[in-house]
Amino acid sequence: MTHRLDSGNIEGLKFAPFEDVLGVGHTNGFTSLLIPGAGQANFDALEANPYENKRQKQEAEVKNLLSKIQPELISLDSGNILQMKSTEEPAKELTEKELVLKFKMKGRNSAKKRFLRKEKHINDERGSRIRAALDKEREERENQEDNGGEGESSSTSKTPLAEPGILDRFKSKD
Repeated sequence: MTHRLDSGNIEGLKFAPFEDVLGVGHTNGFTSLLIPGAGQANFDALEANPYENKRQKQEAEVKNLLSKIQPELISLDSGNILQMKSTEEPAKELTEKELVLKFKMKGRNSAKKRFLRKEKHINDERGSRIRAALDKEREERENQEDNGGEGESSSTSKTPLAEPGILDRFKSKD
């Protein structure tokens, strides 16, 4: 099919589904063209409305389900709404076993979680070894200071073990 547009350059084409309409967008606006036989002619014969959206499909399904239920089950007795249920039997005491609640945690045994738990355990071991070595070094330095610095040079005993503070970078470097 050919069609001459004097209105400018074509920028977009779109067929309307199940119809013989072609929308043409061009520089000067929009034009609708009828093209016989371009739409899909094979409707779903078993479906009531092929154009219905998701919400309409849900409402139709609810209506179909309600039509299967007996009307006696759907009706509401307004007198029952205001009445309270009487408790004739005494409240049953729950045992310890019945009171235990189980909280299942989902995703605990995935491969990634197992790997991360293992890594955390390894990192904790490394950290404890490093802390133990630092504590041992700190004790040795304190012992040396108490003994008057015997045994090692004075340059190693003067180095502080404390970590630098956050604001130390702003101090002058005299």
